[in-house]
Amino acid sequence: MALIADTIEKITHILSPGGKKTSKDEVWLLDNIAFPSDTSPSGWKAEYVVAFFKENEDFRTRIVKTIADIIQTLNIAPNDDETEARIKERIAPFLRQIGPNMEVDVHYEGDAGARLHLGPSETNGIFSQEIDFPAGSASLRPGDSQTMRVVRQQTESPAQNSATADLETGHTFFAADAPNSWGVISDVDDTIKVTEVRDRIKLLKHTFIDLPTAVEGMPELYKALRAAISTPTLPAPFVYLSASPYNLYPFLRDFVRANFPAGELILRDMSWMDMESFVLSLTMGTQEYKEDRMQKVSRWLPRTHWVCIGDSTQTDPEAYAAFYKAQLSNPLGGRVERIWIHKVVGVNPSQEKSLNAPERFEKAFAEVPKEIVKVFENASELYAELDALKRDVAASASRKA
Repeated sequence: MALIADTIEKITHILSPGGKKTSKDEVWLLDNIAFPSDTSPSGWKAEYVVAFFKENEDFRTRIVKTIADIIQTLNIAPNDDETEARIKERIAPFLRQIGPNMEVDVHYEGDAGARLHLGPSETNGIFSQEIDFPAGSASLRPGDSQTMRVVRQQTESPAQNSATADLETGHTFFAADAPNSWGVISDVDDTIKVTEVRDRIKLLKHTFIDLPTAVEGMPELYKALRAAISTPTLPAPFVYLSASPYNLYPFLRDFVRANFPAGELILRDMSWMDMESFVLSLTMGTQEYKEDRMQKVSRWLPRTHWVCIGDSTQTDPEAYAAFYKAQLSNPLGGRVERIWIHKVVGVNPSQEKSLNAPERFEKAFAEVPKEIVKVFENASELYAELDALKRDVAASASRKA
Protein backbone atom coordinates (compact mmCIF):
# COMPACT_ATOMS: atom_id res chain seq x y z
CA MET A 1 0.00 0.00 0.00
CA ALA A 2 2.89 2.35 0.70
CA LEU A 3 4.15 1.84 -2.86
CA ILE A 4 0.73 2.66 -4.29
CA ALA A 5 0.43 5.76 -2.10
CA ASP A 6 3.91 6.97 -3.08
CA THR A 7 3.20 6.41 -6.77
CA ILE A 8 -0.15 8.20 -6.59
CA GLU A 9 1.51 11.18 -4.95
CA LYS A 10 4.31 11.28 -7.52
CA ILE A 11 2.05 11.03 -10.57
CA THR A 12 -0.49 13.41 -9.08
CA HIS A 13 2.24 16.00 -8.77
CA ILE A 14 3.50 15.71 -12.35
CA LEU A 15 -0.05 15.74 -13.73
CA SER A 16 -0.69 19.13 -12.17
CA PRO A 17 1.85 21.93 -12.68
CA GLY A 18 2.71 23.25 -9.24
CA GLY A 19 0.69 20.37 -7.81
CA LYS A 20 -2.48 22.48 -7.83
CA LYS A 21 -4.14 23.27 -11.13
CA THR A 22 -3.71 23.57 -14.88
CA SER A 23 -2.33 26.79 -16.29
CA LYS A 24 -5.16 27.83 -18.63
CA ASP A 25 -8.24 26.82 -20.59
CA GLU A 26 -7.65 24.42 -23.48
CA VAL A 27 -9.02 24.18 -26.99
CA TRP A 28 -8.67 21.22 -29.33
CA LEU A 29 -9.24 21.66 -33.07
CA LEU A 30 -10.07 18.27 -34.56
CA ASP A 31 -8.96 17.41 -38.09
CA ASN A 32 -11.81 17.39 -40.59
CA ILE A 33 -12.74 16.68 -44.20
CA ALA A 34 -14.09 19.42 -46.48
CA PHE A 35 -16.60 18.23 -49.03
CA PRO A 36 -17.92 19.91 -52.20
CA SER A 37 -20.96 22.13 -51.69
CA ASP A 38 -23.02 23.95 -54.31
CA THR A 39 -24.46 26.25 -51.65
CA SER A 40 -21.14 27.44 -50.19
CA PRO A 41 -19.53 30.59 -51.72
CA SER A 42 -16.14 28.86 -51.57
CA GLY A 43 -17.50 25.62 -53.03
CA TRP A 44 -16.59 23.71 -49.86
CA LYS A 45 -18.21 22.86 -46.55
CA ALA A 46 -16.89 20.96 -43.51
CA GLU A 47 -18.03 19.79 -40.11
CA TYR A 48 -15.95 21.63 -37.52
CA VAL A 49 -15.52 19.87 -34.18
CA VAL A 50 -13.87 21.68 -31.26
CA ALA A 51 -13.38 20.38 -27.71
CA PHE A 52 -13.21 22.93 -24.90
CA PHE A 53 -11.81 22.47 -21.39
CA LYS A 54 -12.00 25.00 -18.58
CA GLU A 55 -9.22 25.68 -16.10
CA ASN A 56 -9.67 23.38 -13.12
CA GLU A 57 -9.94 24.87 -9.68
CA ASP A 58 -8.43 21.77 -8.10
CA PHE A 59 -6.89 19.45 -10.65
CA ARG A 60 -4.98 17.51 -8.01
CA THR A 61 -8.01 16.07 -6.23
CA ARG A 62 -9.67 15.06 -9.50
CA ILE A 63 -6.90 12.67 -10.53
CA VAL A 64 -6.12 10.77 -7.35
CA LYS A 65 -8.96 8.25 -7.61
CA THR A 66 -8.30 7.57 -11.30
CA ILE A 67 -4.57 7.06 -10.76
CA ALA A 68 -5.35 4.70 -7.89
CA ASP A 69 -7.85 2.77 -10.04
CA ILE A 70 -5.33 2.31 -12.83
CA ILE A 71 -2.50 1.25 -10.54
CA GLN A 72 -4.68 -1.18 -8.63
CA THR A 73 -6.44 -2.59 -11.69
CA LEU A 74 -3.28 -3.07 -13.73
CA ASN A 75 -1.05 -4.00 -10.79
CA ILE A 76 1.75 -1.71 -11.92
CA ALA A 77 4.32 0.49 -10.24
CA PRO A 78 5.17 3.16 -12.86
CA ASN A 79 8.42 4.45 -11.44
CA ASP A 80 10.16 5.35 -14.70
CA ASP A 81 9.77 8.79 -16.26
CA GLU A 82 8.53 7.52 -19.64
CA THR A 83 5.67 5.54 -18.15
CA GLU A 84 4.71 8.41 -15.89
CA ALA A 85 4.68 10.80 -18.83
CA ARG A 86 2.41 8.49 -20.83
CA ILE A 87 0.00 8.13 -17.91
CA LYS A 88 -0.07 11.90 -17.58
CA GLU A 89 -0.67 12.50 -21.27
CA ARG A 90 -3.48 9.96 -21.64
CA ILE A 91 -5.32 10.42 -18.36
CA ALA A 92 -5.30 14.21 -18.19
CA PRO A 93 -7.93 14.76 -20.94
CA PHE A 94 -10.41 12.62 -18.99
CA LEU A 95 -9.96 14.63 -15.82
CA ARG A 96 -10.03 18.21 -17.04
CA GLN A 97 -13.27 20.08 -16.57
CA ILE A 98 -15.25 20.25 -19.82
CA GLY A 99 -16.05 23.74 -21.07
CA PRO A 100 -19.70 24.42 -21.98
CA ASN A 101 -20.73 27.69 -23.65
CA MET A 102 -17.21 28.50 -24.85
CA GLU A 103 -16.19 30.03 -28.21
CA VAL A 104 -13.02 30.45 -30.23
CA ASP A 105 -11.73 32.09 -33.40
CA VAL A 106 -9.54 30.13 -35.80
CA HIS A 107 -7.62 31.15 -38.90
CA TYR A 108 -6.19 29.20 -41.81
CA GLU A 109 -2.51 29.57 -42.58
CA GLY A 110 -1.88 31.03 -46.01
CA ASP A 111 -5.30 32.66 -46.22
CA ALA A 112 -5.19 35.99 -44.39
CA GLY A 113 -8.94 36.42 -44.64
CA ALA A 114 -9.87 32.80 -43.92
CA ARG A 115 -11.20 33.04 -40.37
CA LEU A 116 -14.03 31.32 -38.58
CA HIS A 117 -15.79 31.88 -35.27
CA LEU A 118 -16.65 28.52 -33.69
CA GLY A 119 -18.97 28.07 -30.73
CA PRO A 120 -20.61 28.11 -28.34
CA SER A 121 -19.90 24.59 -27.07
CA GLU A 122 -22.69 22.36 -25.78
CA THR A 123 -23.02 21.03 -22.24
CA ASN A 124 -20.56 18.23 -23.12
CA GLY A 125 -17.86 20.79 -23.95
CA ILE A 126 -18.07 20.03 -27.69
CA PHE A 127 -18.91 22.34 -30.58
CA SER A 128 -19.89 20.46 -33.74
CA GLN A 129 -21.44 22.10 -36.79
CA GLU A 130 -21.25 22.01 -40.57
CA ILE A 131 -20.00 25.39 -41.79
CA ASP A 132 -19.10 26.89 -45.17
CA PHE A 133 -15.37 26.97 -45.72
CA PRO A 134 -14.28 30.64 -45.81
CA ALA A 135 -14.81 32.38 -49.16
CA GLY A 136 -11.82 33.26 -51.31
CA SER A 137 -10.62 29.67 -51.52
CA ALA A 138 -11.74 28.84 -55.05
CA SER A 139 -8.26 27.61 -55.95
CA LEU A 140 -8.50 24.69 -53.53
CA ARG A 141 -8.62 21.26 -55.13
CA PRO A 142 -9.33 17.71 -53.91
CA GLY A 143 -6.25 16.37 -52.15
CA ASP A 144 -5.26 19.76 -50.75
CA SER A 145 -4.78 20.23 -47.01
CA GLN A 146 -4.94 23.45 -45.03
CA THR A 147 -3.80 24.09 -41.46
CA MET A 148 -6.01 25.96 -38.99
CA ARG A 149 -4.95 27.48 -35.68
CA VAL A 150 -6.59 29.01 -32.65
CA VAL A 151 -6.45 32.82 -32.63
CA ARG A 152 -5.38 34.12 -29.24
CA GLN A 153 -6.22 37.66 -28.14
CA GLN A 154 -2.60 38.67 -27.71
CA THR A 155 -1.02 36.76 -30.57
CA GLU A 156 -1.75 34.27 -33.30
CA SER A 157 1.32 32.21 -32.47
CA PRO A 158 0.88 28.91 -30.61
CA ALA A 159 0.92 28.82 -26.84
CA GLN A 160 4.13 28.15 -24.95
CA ASN A 161 3.10 24.66 -23.93
CA SER A 162 4.01 22.56 -26.97
CA ALA A 163 1.44 19.84 -26.25
CA THR A 164 -1.36 22.37 -25.94
CA ALA A 165 -0.12 24.27 -29.00
CA ASP A 166 -0.30 21.05 -31.03
CA LEU A 167 -3.93 20.56 -30.04
CA GLU A 168 -4.68 24.13 -31.06
CA THR A 169 -3.76 23.17 -34.61
CA GLY A 170 -6.00 21.16 -36.92
CA HIS A 171 -5.96 20.13 -40.56
CA THR A 172 -8.71 20.26 -43.16
CA PHE A 173 -8.44 17.69 -45.95
CA PHE A 174 -10.33 18.39 -49.19
CA ALA A 175 -12.16 15.40 -50.65
CA ALA A 176 -13.55 14.81 -54.12
CA ASP A 177 -17.05 13.47 -54.67
CA ALA A 178 -17.69 12.20 -58.18
CA PRO A 179 -19.37 9.12 -59.70
CA ASN A 180 -15.96 7.39 -59.79
CA SER A 181 -14.69 8.60 -56.39
CA TRP A 182 -13.58 6.03 -53.83
CA GLY A 183 -12.99 6.32 -50.09
CA VAL A 184 -12.27 4.30 -46.96
CA ILE A 185 -14.17 4.04 -43.68
CA SER A 186 -12.03 2.28 -41.09
CA ASP A 187 -12.48 1.22 -37.51
CA VAL A 188 -9.50 1.82 -35.19
CA ASP A 189 -9.35 -0.55 -32.19
CA ASP A 190 -8.22 -4.05 -33.21
CA THR A 191 -8.60 -3.12 -36.88
CA ILE A 192 -5.53 -0.93 -37.29
CA LYS A 193 -4.41 -0.56 -33.64
CA VAL A 194 -3.80 -3.37 -31.17
CA THR A 195 -6.23 -2.71 -28.30
CA GLU A 196 -7.54 -6.17 -27.30
CA VAL A 197 -10.94 -4.75 -26.44
CA ARG A 198 -12.23 -8.10 -25.21
CA ASP A 199 -9.62 -8.33 -22.42
CA ARG A 200 -10.36 -5.64 -19.83
CA ILE A 201 -6.85 -5.52 -18.33
CA LYS A 202 -5.07 -5.50 -21.69
CA LEU A 203 -7.49 -2.86 -22.99
CA LEU A 204 -6.58 -0.52 -20.14
CA LYS A 205 -2.86 -1.18 -20.52
CA HIS A 206 -2.94 -0.49 -24.26
CA THR A 207 -4.92 2.68 -23.62
CA PHE A 208 -3.09 4.24 -20.67
CA ILE A 209 0.31 2.58 -20.33
CA ASP A 210 1.80 0.95 -23.43
CA LEU A 211 3.21 2.48 -26.57
CA PRO A 212 0.59 2.11 -29.33
CA THR A 213 1.15 -0.75 -31.76
CA ALA A 214 -0.30 -1.07 -35.25
CA VAL A 215 -1.96 -4.34 -36.24
CA GLU A 216 0.70 -6.22 -38.16
CA GLY A 217 0.74 -5.46 -41.87
CA MET A 218 -2.04 -2.87 -41.80
CA PRO A 219 0.07 0.30 -42.33
CA GLU A 220 1.53 -1.20 -45.51
CA LEU A 221 -1.89 -2.43 -46.65
CA TYR A 222 -3.50 1.00 -46.15
CA LYS A 223 -0.73 2.65 -48.13
CA ALA A 224 -1.32 0.19 -50.98
CA LEU A 225 -5.09 0.66 -50.65
CA ARG A 226 -4.78 4.43 -50.95
CA ALA A 227 -2.71 4.04 -54.10
CA ALA A 228 -5.19 1.51 -55.55
CA ILE A 229 -8.30 3.68 -55.21
CA SER A 230 -6.85 7.17 -55.70
CA THR A 231 -6.08 9.19 -58.80
CA PRO A 232 -4.34 12.59 -59.01
CA THR A 233 -7.72 14.32 -59.44
CA LEU A 234 -9.73 12.02 -57.17
CA PRO A 235 -7.66 11.27 -54.04
CA ALA A 236 -9.39 8.83 -51.69
CA PRO A 237 -10.56 10.27 -48.36
CA PHE A 238 -9.93 8.18 -45.23
CA VAL A 239 -12.42 8.32 -42.36
CA TYR A 240 -11.40 6.66 -39.09
CA LEU A 241 -14.49 5.83 -37.04
CA SER A 242 -14.01 4.71 -33.44
CA ALA A 243 -16.31 4.09 -30.47
CA SER A 244 -13.67 5.58 -28.17
CA PRO A 245 -14.59 8.75 -26.24
CA TYR A 246 -13.27 12.05 -27.60
CA ASN A 247 -10.88 12.33 -24.63
CA LEU A 248 -8.59 9.91 -26.48
CA TYR A 249 -8.41 12.13 -29.56
CA PRO A 250 -4.79 13.36 -29.08
CA PHE A 251 -3.54 9.81 -28.47
CA LEU A 252 -5.39 8.24 -31.41
CA ARG A 253 -4.76 11.17 -33.76
CA ASP A 254 -1.01 10.93 -33.22
CA PHE A 255 -1.14 7.16 -33.77
CA VAL A 256 -3.07 7.49 -37.04
CA ARG A 257 -0.87 10.31 -38.31
CA ALA A 258 2.27 8.30 -37.64
CA ASN A 259 1.12 5.08 -39.31
CA PHE A 260 -1.78 5.56 -41.72
CA PRO A 261 -3.07 7.85 -44.49
CA ALA A 262 -4.22 11.25 -43.27
CA GLY A 263 -7.92 11.73 -42.78
CA GLU A 264 -10.68 12.52 -40.31
CA LEU A 265 -10.90 10.76 -36.96
CA ILE A 266 -14.47 10.59 -35.62
CA LEU A 267 -14.96 9.71 -31.94
CA ARG A 268 -17.93 9.63 -29.58
CA ASP A 269 -18.89 12.94 -28.01
CA MET A 270 -18.93 11.41 -24.55
CA SER A 271 -16.66 11.03 -21.55
CA TRP A 272 -16.60 8.60 -18.63
CA MET A 273 -16.53 8.73 -14.86
CA ASP A 274 -14.78 5.51 -13.87
CA MET A 275 -12.88 2.53 -15.27
CA GLU A 276 -15.92 0.34 -15.78
CA SER A 277 -17.74 3.06 -17.71
CA PHE A 278 -14.74 3.46 -20.01
CA VAL A 279 -14.61 -0.28 -20.78
CA LEU A 280 -18.35 -0.38 -21.45
CA SER A 281 -18.14 2.66 -23.74
CA LEU A 282 -16.08 0.63 -26.21
CA THR A 283 -18.55 -2.24 -26.41
CA MET A 284 -22.03 -0.78 -25.77
CA GLY A 285 -24.18 0.89 -28.41
CA THR A 286 -21.44 0.80 -31.02
CA GLN A 287 -23.61 -0.40 -33.92
CA GLU A 288 -26.14 2.44 -33.71
CA TYR A 289 -23.37 4.97 -33.22
CA LYS A 290 -21.38 3.80 -36.24
CA GLU A 291 -24.42 3.52 -38.49
CA ASP A 292 -25.36 7.10 -37.66
CA ARG A 293 -21.89 8.47 -38.35
CA MET A 294 -21.51 6.53 -41.60
CA GLN A 295 -24.80 7.95 -42.85
CA LYS A 296 -23.48 11.41 -42.07
CA VAL A 297 -20.26 10.76 -44.00
CA SER A 298 -22.30 9.41 -46.91
CA ARG A 299 -24.34 12.61 -46.91
CA TRP A 300 -21.11 14.61 -47.20
CA LEU A 301 -19.86 12.46 -50.09
CA PRO A 302 -22.99 10.90 -51.65
CA ARG A 303 -21.36 9.75 -54.90
CA THR A 304 -18.37 8.04 -53.29
CA HIS A 305 -17.81 4.27 -53.37
CA TRP A 306 -16.67 2.94 -50.00
CA VAL A 307 -14.27 0.30 -48.72
CA CYS A 308 -15.31 -0.45 -45.11
CA ILE A 309 -12.75 -2.10 -42.83
CA GLY A 310 -13.44 -3.30 -39.31
CA ASP A 311 -13.02 -6.23 -36.93
CA SER A 312 -14.95 -8.95 -35.15
CA THR A 313 -14.60 -7.72 -31.55
CA GLN A 314 -17.51 -5.29 -31.73
CA THR A 315 -20.44 -4.83 -34.14
CA ASP A 316 -18.57 -3.80 -37.29
CA PRO A 317 -20.01 -6.67 -39.40
CA GLU A 318 -23.58 -5.75 -38.51
CA ALA A 319 -23.00 -1.99 -38.85
CA TYR A 320 -21.30 -2.29 -42.24
CA ALA A 321 -24.00 -4.65 -43.52
CA ALA A 322 -26.65 -2.12 -42.49
CA PHE A 323 -24.68 0.66 -44.20
CA TYR A 324 -24.44 -1.45 -47.36
CA LYS A 325 -28.22 -1.92 -47.45
CA ALA A 326 -28.89 1.77 -46.73
CA GLN A 327 -26.63 2.82 -49.59
CA LEU A 328 -28.60 0.78 -52.11
CA SER A 329 -31.27 3.49 -52.04
CA ASN A 330 -28.78 6.34 -52.39
CA PRO A 331 -30.07 8.23 -55.46
CA LEU A 332 -26.65 9.75 -56.20
CA GLY A 333 -24.91 6.42 -56.63
CA GLY A 334 -22.62 6.07 -53.63
CA ARG A 335 -22.22 2.42 -52.66
CA VAL A 336 -20.37 0.10 -50.28
CA GLU A 337 -18.10 -1.87 -52.60
CA ARG A 338 -16.04 -3.84 -50.07
CA ILE A 339 -16.37 -4.96 -46.44
CA TRP A 340 -13.21 -6.37 -44.87
CA ILE A 341 -13.41 -7.76 -41.32
CA HIS A 342 -10.35 -8.57 -39.21
CA LYS A 343 -11.09 -11.76 -37.27
CA VAL A 344 -9.34 -11.17 -33.94
CA VAL A 345 -8.16 -14.39 -32.27
CA GLY A 346 -6.34 -15.26 -29.07
CA VAL A 347 -7.56 -12.41 -26.87
CA ASN A 348 -10.66 -13.88 -25.23
CA PRO A 349 -11.21 -17.42 -26.58
CA SER A 350 -14.50 -17.93 -24.76
CA GLN A 351 -16.07 -14.84 -26.33
CA GLU A 352 -14.41 -15.45 -29.68
CA LYS A 353 -16.31 -18.71 -30.09
CA SER A 354 -19.41 -16.66 -30.86
CA LEU A 355 -17.75 -13.48 -32.15
CA ASN A 356 -15.81 -15.40 -34.82
CA ALA A 357 -18.39 -18.09 -35.54
CA PRO A 358 -19.18 -18.55 -39.24
CA GLU A 359 -22.86 -18.36 -38.32
CA ARG A 360 -22.38 -14.83 -37.03
CA PHE A 361 -20.89 -13.59 -40.31
CA GLU A 362 -23.44 -15.51 -42.37
CA LYS A 363 -26.28 -13.84 -40.48
CA ALA A 364 -24.71 -10.37 -40.58
CA PHE A 365 -23.99 -10.53 -44.32
CA ALA A 366 -27.05 -12.52 -45.42
CA GLU A 367 -28.16 -9.65 -47.70
CA VAL A 368 -24.68 -8.63 -48.87
CA PRO A 369 -23.14 -10.17 -52.01
CA LYS A 370 -20.44 -12.69 -51.05
CA GLU A 371 -17.86 -11.14 -53.38
CA ILE A 372 -18.01 -7.90 -51.40
CA VAL A 373 -17.13 -9.47 -48.01
CA LYS A 374 -13.77 -10.77 -46.83
CA VAL A 375 -13.11 -12.02 -43.29
CA PHE A 376 -9.36 -12.22 -42.66
CA GLU A 377 -6.88 -12.92 -39.87
CA ASN A 378 -3.75 -11.48 -41.50
CA ALA A 379 -3.36 -8.37 -43.63
CA SER A 380 -1.49 -10.42 -46.24
CA GLU A 381 -4.78 -12.12 -47.13
CA LEU A 382 -6.13 -8.86 -48.52
CA TYR A 383 -3.64 -8.32 -51.33
CA ALA A 384 -5.56 -10.63 -53.65
CA GLU A 385 -8.65 -8.59 -52.77
CA LEU A 386 -6.67 -5.45 -53.55
CA ASP A 387 -5.90 -6.69 -57.05
CA ALA A 388 -9.59 -7.29 -57.72
CA LEU A 389 -10.40 -3.88 -56.26
CA LYS A 390 -7.99 -2.20 -58.67
CA ARG A 391 -9.86 -3.75 -61.57
CA ASP A 392 -13.18 -2.48 -60.21
CA VAL A 393 -11.77 1.02 -59.75
CA ALA A 394 -10.49 1.04 -63.34
CA ALA A 395 -13.83 -0.25 -64.62
CA SER A 396 -15.78 2.41 -62.73
CA ALA A 397 -13.51 5.12 -64.10
CA SER A 398 -14.04 3.94 -67.69
CA ARG A 399 -17.82 3.79 -67.24
CA LYS A 400 -17.98 7.28 -65.79
CA ALA A 401 -15.43 8.84 -68.14
